[in-house]
Amino acid sequence: MKHRLVFALFVLSAAAVFAAGKDLPAVRVGLEELAAIGGPESDALFLWTGISVDRDGNVYFSDALDCSLKKFGPDGALLKRAGRKGRGPGEFDKPVGLAVVGERVYAWDLYDRSVQVFDRDLDYRLTLPMPGSVDALAVLPGGEIAACVRASLVLTKVVVFRPDGTPVREFDLTDPKDEMAPGSISLAVDPSGAAYYGYLFRNLVEKRSLDGERIWSREILGAGPGVSGNVQGIPLPAETCILSLARDGRGRLFVLGGSAAGRPGRDVFVLGPEGAVLGSFVLPEPSHSVYFDHRDFLYVSADGGVTMKKYRVTFK
Repeated sequence: MKHRLVFALFVLSAAAVFAAGKDLPAVRVGLEELAAIGGPESDALFLWTGISVDRDGNVYFSDALDCSLKKFGPDGALLKRAGRKGRGPGEFDKPVGLAVVGERVYAWDLYDRSVQVFDRDLDYRLTLPMPGSVDALAVLPGGEIAACVRASLVLTKVVVFRPDGTPVREFDLTDPKDEMAPGSISLAVDPSGAAYYGYLFRNLVEKRSLDGERIWSREILGAGPGVSGNVQGIPLPAETCILSLARDGRGRLFVLGGSAAGRPGRDVFVLGPEGAVLGSFVLPEPSHSVYFDHRDFLYVSADGGVTMKKYRVTFK
């Protein structure tokens, strides 16, 4: 049964507006729940971390607790499970992301300096070495692939490569002289090849060109996080800022706020392609991720990562 969840959501309070100090415009958003996979009483998903949808509507997950990748059909039926705990080809310790690119599925493990490549049937093909652990990966308009790669606690690079792993170019996304660790970085790409980046430990969303030149940057939350401690002398923030970001087919950027937001994992800020903040809305329950497929359906997590929910989003 479809459940219509319509939220009339207006401006946030002064404590939750972006740092420029202006009020967010009101946004009236309709969320119509279309489907769900998993659930508290199901063993379909244990802790899904990454999601991607292919051109046929099949849904792929990385499952960190199950050390596996999973493919579900458009009807929600499990079609294939691949992987097991280990360090060998096709094995994972804690898979944290995946992306379907054409006929291939690229998946990465927490802290591994590589990307594993599977076909759409989740049969292992090869492993591509990376100069650091991978945070995010997205296909560029010409078919090349961009990955956010953490070379150290403070240095994140963007590595661009061809589908077979041939390096094309790279640039530093963060300054190695920065005193604060950026945390994991979210990535979304627009049709021009420009990329949007969101920082887990920084109150910052930015858009950059193909060669890394900054086009604009925007602080979304009221303030950045404080410091809770340090690792190897590097300060670690007390709160999370940007959990995830995704771009829809109309060019709008959806940014999911972390614990520094008014409603952690529920506040979604909507930006235009030039960085203007169009408004915000609230998810019905906390999520760690936002994702749009090629038909502009929104996918989020629920129930602590054991459930995926699919929505139709309408702006009124």
